[in-house]
Amino acid sequence: MATTIFDEIRAEGEARGEVRGRVRAGQDIVLTALRKKFTKIPKHIEESIRGMSDSIVLESLISDVIESRTLDEFENVLM
Repeated sequence: MATTIFDEIRAEGEARGEVRGRVRAGQDIVLTALRKKFTKIPKHIEESIRGMSDSIVLESLISDVIESRTLDEFENVLM
């Protein structure tokens, strides 16, 4: 069966949606971990994390949350 242009466009859209979903999940996990550890997160830190679009970077931030002793220490990693 031949692949149509519609099939290719749909597959590309689905792939982009999956990437956006992984990124959003990564952002949510990092923010949840920060709130659990430090309770209140400044708006600028949340905005910085929400502005990230690389799921690999977000994944590494989870370890940074765990290893940071203070919110300032995590913020230094974020910069």
